[in-house]
Amino acid sequence: MRIERVAMQARERDLLRAVGRASEVAPSRLAGILDWLGTASLATLLYLCALAVGVAAWLHATGRSGQAGPELAWILLAAPVLGIAWASARAGQGARALRDWRGRVFGPCWRDAEAGVVEEEHYEFLEAAYVRDGESDALIHLLRVDERRCLVVFDPENVRLAEHGADPRARQSHPRRRAVLRRAPQSRRVLALRFEGEALASQPGDALGWATPGWYWDGKLWDREWPQIAQR
Repeated sequence: MRIERVAMQARERDLLRAVGRASEVAPSRLAGILDWLGTASLATLLYLCALAVGVAAWLHATGRSGQAGPELAWILLAAPVLGIAWASARAGQGARALRDWRGRVFGPCWRDAEAGVVEEEHYEFLEAAYVRDGESDALIHLLRVDERRCLVVFDPENVRLAEHGADPRARQSHPRRRAVLRRAPQSRRVLALRFEGEALASQPGDALGWATPGWYWDGKLWDREWPQIAQR
């Protein structure tokens, strides 16, 4: 295995910049406005009740029960202002929380795009084993790098067949002896995987449930001794 840092391609930069951008329009602007109006209306009603009770108690204490004058106008003015202020503060807090969350989740991809470099990993595999995912029946390639590690690759076409309700077993694929994997350094996102050389032939088998790597291992090195993988 050999790793080189090379320049990022334009399509890879666009892909990384687009990560998480779709969440900016969800919820929609109309939904946000309706949520703000609902919050402002409810807050205005609560403030109106609270101010009315407070003014009534004050008038009673000063011997002016039933004689509300300018106080009524102040109540009708203050309640909407306080309701709008509360709704705006709540919306601003929610927007800041969303920006912070998006920065934590998608920030590494955006920083990778700005940095403009990728790690190009060059592999030469010793052998391969194929198993099927217990839930989706998608094909998983376990590509032996050395005695203690293998590269895990969920076959993308096989996965697409499973997602669209087709039979993943209808398609058989075999990776090749060598591969070049392009990975974003900070986010560790796989940008491209290209196989080269002769095919590594093997028949897919059914592993023992827990023995298969999870989806989060896709494009990563799995630390398992090869005899242990063969036994599973």
